[in-house]
Amino acid sequence: MSTHRLERLHLWIKWLLLAVLLALAALIALYFYQGGWERMRSSRTLARLIPSDFFQGPQVAIISGHRGFDSGAVCKDGLMEALVNEEIATRVTAMLQAQGVSVMLLDEYDPRLQGLHARALLSIHADSCIEQSGFKVASAEQTVIPEQDQMLVDCLREKYSEATGLTFRSTAITKDMTQYHAFQRVADDTPGAIIETGYLGGDRALLVDEPDRVASGIVAGILCFLDQQDALAKTPTVTATNGSTD
Repeated sequence: MSTHRLERLHLWIKWLLLAVLLALAALIALYFYQGGWERMRSSRTLARLIPSDFFQGPQVAIISGHRGFDSGAVCKDGLMEALVNEEIATRVTAMLQAQGVSVMLLDEYDPRLQGLHARALLSIHADSCIEQSGFKVASAEQTVIPEQDQMLVDCLREKYSEATGLTFRSTAITKDMTQYHAFQRVADDTPGAIIETGYLGGDRALLVDEPDRVASGIVAGILCFLDQQDALAKTPTVTATNGSTD
């Protein structure tokens, strides 16, 4: 091959490499323009692999029911709901952080609730001291994101029941749950739920003696929800007019 042809081949290869690099740079720029930067920052995988202030993972807010406000339910022997809630909420926080999730652990009327934007909000409570058993999960009675709220409730209901063996008591859900104050304080686009983890009476052995088991069921429910959120975000939507994908 002549020297002239070799030079032309080298020049062609250089231009090809430059075109590839420019195309790659354009794709990276488009990725970040469409929210890729925030997706990287909120990646659970990156948050686990590269612990830092930058890779924070998805943010979840956990309310330790009654903390900083009152004792909640108090049983005859002095067992206080607020302390049971805090023990579980603290373990939930640690377990989620180990999974690359950024967690805000909040008091009942924490000022940070006002206008809070998060991937999910969950308030952890226990039920009264009566000798009954079962758990309850509910979301806001009025919400602009009913599908997201219901998805969070469904994940918590399924995973918590699997972890604890407790029965879901839908008929025992009260307005104190569906009209829970925190739902009205956080941003409208923050999915929220409240869980009554069991009865301080009939489920005391589980709530007091096995807080890790209780916390693991809650964590599994939250991770289920985050995974479903991510899956939906990656799924193309179909327009109602012509059936094409966005």
